[in-house]
Amino acid sequence: MENIDWYIINTKPCQEEIAKVNLESQNVEVYLPLYKKKIKKNKKKEEKIVPLFPGYLFARFDLDTMFHKVSYTRGVKKILFNRENVFTISDEVIEAIKQREEDGVVKLVSKNYEFKRGDRIIIDEGIFDGWEGVFYEETEDSERAVILLTNVKYSSKLIVPKKYITINK
Repeated sequence: MENIDWYIINTKPCQEEIAKVNLESQNVEVYLPLYKKKIKKNKKKEEKIVPLFPGYLFARFDLDTMFHKVSYTRGVKKILFNRENVFTISDEVIEAIKQREEDGVVKLVSKNYEFKRGDRIIIDEGIFDGWEGVFYEETEDSERAVILLTNVKYSSKLIVPKKYITINK
């Protein structure tokens, strides 16, 4: 498969796996990176394995002979291109993503967000799940945060674990 590029395939909504299976049945090399996403279901957080790039996957094939077949594969919306050329992705980028995999799932690097006074936040865990506020300050142990609640009638400070809060966009 040397000298054959990786192409970016846009899939139909929620059909990444269908496109992958159908492309592989045509002997097309496919890479669909997955990761574990925490989702809320019935007020409980669950981990679900989902595509790292929703609506996209990568496929390696001979463009001249397979363009039409790949374009009309079940689950495929289109091969990404503009007027000048078809978009490719390098082997190095694919390998870099693959190297972060553990048990077939890409391990995301968590970044500790540094909250600043005045950041609008939302509590997404614990008994105050769903409550909104404004970040006020970090406690001395750097594990908890003092927030000013904004969805109560009077101004109230609340101390919660920092891992329970996220930026409210």
